[in-house]
Amino acid sequence: NAGVMTPPNRQITTDGFELQFGTNHLGHFALTLGLLPLLTAGSARVTHQTSVAARNGEILWTDLNAERQYDGMKSYSHSKIAVGLFARELEARSRAEGWGVTSNLSHPGVSPTNLLAAQPGLGRARDTGGRRMIRVLSRIGIAGTVESAALPALMAATAPSARGDEFYGPKRVVGGPPALQELWAPLTTMDDASRLWDESARLVGARFPV
Repeated sequence: NAGVMTPPNRQITTDGFELQFGTNHLGHFALTLGLLPLLTAGSARVTHQTSVAARNGEILWTDLNAERQYDGMKSYSHSKIAVGLFARELEARSRAEGWGVTSNLSHPGVSPTNLLAAQPGLGRARDTGGRRMIRVLSRIGIAGTVESAALPALMAATAPSARGDEFYGPKRVVGGPPALQELWAPLTTMDDASRLWDESARLVGARFPV
């Protein structure tokens, strides 16, 4: 999930959802549940990619689609917390219902990908200052590289020892070798995870067979 990050102005998907929430969470929610019969038949493992932006913040329960007020970073954080809560609730429901699907979670740390690069289609004419700083931190070994950022998800998805409801990320948060991590505070409340599942199903249910 490359995702969408902090367009300066509120934009929407073709289905009418706020771009970050729709792309980073609702699209994956609909796809995963649409594929659930195949995932169940194959006893699949589903790995969800969140972001360091999910360390803080909250689900914007009263404004899920940022229709009343838009803040690019808050909406990005909200969308990535949603990714983590969906990962946890999928695992919980699979266990309760005997689906045989395992669901876990990873984050890439910080690396110089194109998420903060110039994207004229999103209203960003030039690279952000954050991307320039991340390139410097990556070169001196503090932040990760594009290649190292992929390793936590690879471990979560393929390691024989990886289990459902586990969380993997770089050892130093922003970079380093992949390792098992403790859940961040916004991802710890299962009541929030269950509520988000129900809200997501309500939002996409009229458009997709979930």
